[in-house]
Amino acid sequence: MREKIYAAVMAGGAGTRFWPASRSKRPKQFLDVMNTGRTLIQQTYDRYAAILDDQNIKVVCGKKYSQLVREQLPLDAQSIIPEPFMRNTAAAVALTAFDIASKDPEAVIVMTPADHHIGNDQKYQEIILECAEFAAAEDVLITLGIQPTSAHTGYGYIKRSENKGAFYKVERFTEKPAEKKAREFLESGDYYWNAGIFVWSAKSILKAFSNHAEEIYRPLADLYKKGTPGLDELNHVYKSIPSISVDYAIMEKAENTFTIPADFGWSDLGSWNTIYQLSEKDENGHVSGGAAVQSLDSRNCFVSGKDDKLYALIGLENIGLIEMDDVTVLFPLSRDQEIKELLANIRKEHGNQYD
Repeated sequence: MREKIYAAVMAGGAGTRFWPASRSKRPKQFLDVMNTGRTLIQQTYDRYAAILDDQNIKVVCGKKYSQLVREQLPLDAQSIIPEPFMRNTAAAVALTAFDIASKDPEAVIVMTPADHHIGNDQKYQEIILECAEFAAAEDVLITLGIQPTSAHTGYGYIKRSENKGAFYKVERFTEKPAEKKAREFLESGDYYWNAGIFVWSAKSILKAFSNHAEEIYRPLADLYKKGTPGLDELNHVYKSIPSISVDYAIMEKAENTFTIPADFGWSDLGSWNTIYQLSEKDENGHVSGGAAVQSLDSRNCFVSGKDDKLYALIGLENIGLIEMDDVTVLFPLSRDQEIKELLANIRKEHGNQYD
């Protein structure tokens, strides 16, 4: 069974909320933001390498990141599915399904982001294999549902209905609800966070694209009839494909979507504050990685700086400080989501100088 399971790691994101550490030439997934000694994409690879052969681990990413993937992972060029440019997750999923199915029509595919945190790898691997078995046996589209621990407004939610063993039919998807609605979801016990980790057979997902997203399916199907396309051919087709998420294009329309409740210490690592919350803290609540911090009357600060510098804090609380060679950013941790907006303003004034 395992020889039919393929992990496809989506590594095309820009990671702008992790600026200035995350840059266009080396975005978040290629960084060791958790200070573990392994980058996020390396940690993702490690998770799958423990249960799958290397040839069954693929990375789908923009062509400009192919070299970074080769530098960080022990994969050959055949294991990289290059996109000519980013076109959102529906295009990446469809391209991956066509590419893998052209070589193994009976494949089961795990689509996984490159930059998520998993606290318990063993639990995660067990659930992935359970999902793969279900996807191989039936025409289903599975999305992992995370047991919610708070009324988080930054995640999408999945409402479950009747169960089929460990799996639940999905009744409804809701994108990033307001706080009141998120609290209702949490209290009901029928909702899960949508992790954006999917499992399906190549046949099932291609059938779903044919039924629900013909404008994505048809151009790629015509292309793959001629064999595996080169980047120039793919570039021409990609221009005609809409930029839309797989959630909107497929999951919210399909009637064969299922979820499985999961609790393996998941986080989408969406911002610096998330890194702070997950990291080990000193006696003053500070997180500093390898940097030296001396503080006076200061608490709960996050410093990502240089190993050969001392950072001295006086009277600061819940502050983030990110230092790179050319940029230093200082911000309240509670406003870390605004880094993306700050970068947009910087681009207006300085162009791509600090990208």
